[in-house]
Amino acid sequence: MSDSELSHTKPKVHAKLSVILSLLKAFKLAELLALANNLLAIVAFIYTPELPLKVLAILILAVGLGVFYFALRIRIDITLFEQWDSFEINALDDALSNINPKHQTGRALEERLQGSYRLFNRGLVLVFVQFFLLITAVWLA
Repeated sequence: MSDSELSHTKPKVHAKLSVILSLLKAFKLAELLALANNLLAIVAFIYTPELPLKVLAILILAVGLGVFYFALRIRIDITLFEQWDSFEINALDDALSNINPKHQTGRALEERLQGSYRLFNRGLVLVFVQFFLLITAVWLA
């Protein structure tokens, strides 16, 4: 790749990284909502004598754990994308493969960004499912 091609692609890469980083950082609000939902579910589980509400509280907690899993993965992606310019990609893939043998090496930045976006979407879906379960529990109470 020539210097002129590289100078044209670097702003595009920076823009793509900036957009996905902004989106991923916004997941913190969803994470806080999931935490609040989990706390309410714990209170419901402790104080309700009714079995259906206890089951719903357990489901809310289980979905909340899923949200926290996606939040953890998103935080890792945020950290890696913030340092993207300083990485040698093959070394990064080797390091990630040592941690997770299922890591897919050799992916282009675009694929990695799409993967992070999928994590974001799945996490948001779980937050909405958790919130729906919480509303159902309140309705049944």
